[in-house]
Amino acid sequence: MARSVENYQEQIYVAASPKESFRVVATGMDKWWTKTTEGKLEKVGDKVTARFPPGFGFWTFEAATLEEDRRIEMICVDAHHTVDGQPEAIEQEWLGTTIIWEFVDLGGKTEVSMTHDGLTPELNCWGICTDGWDYFFKHSLKAYLNGEDPSPHSAME
Repeated sequence: MARSVENYQEQIYVAASPKESFRVVATGMDKWWTKTTEGKLEKVGDKVTARFPPGFGFWTFEAATLEEDRRIEMICVDAHHTVDGQPEAIEQEWLGTTIIWEFVDLGGKTEVSMTHDGLTPELNCWGICTDGWDYFFKHSLKAYLNGEDPSPHSAME
């Protein structure tokens, strides 16, 4: 359950089925979030690490809930976020936060909801992180699930 009404929370509507949307979030983060993702969330306890080279940091998540085609809860178990000009505390701000994904069949479309429980305006990274999620969730993942070209992070870009 979300701790605050101010957590980052957004929805997208896509052509992909709930089954395909669930699969892409659980096992295909390299396709839409960052090309340097290691691991997949195939069962509770599995871990995935999203790296943002050349030095923006990484986050490791552990699957806490996997309700096939319906819901994913992933807890941040390791965090290292590097942002020039920000306090050192920003590095660990995601630690212990939970990202909750929900997939609802709307008959021809799928609603994908994402709540980052713990990502609130009180955090140093609020502006940076909400901009990032707006880009990777609302743009890149949405494009990928609609059969368009996504824009995952790449050190080469």
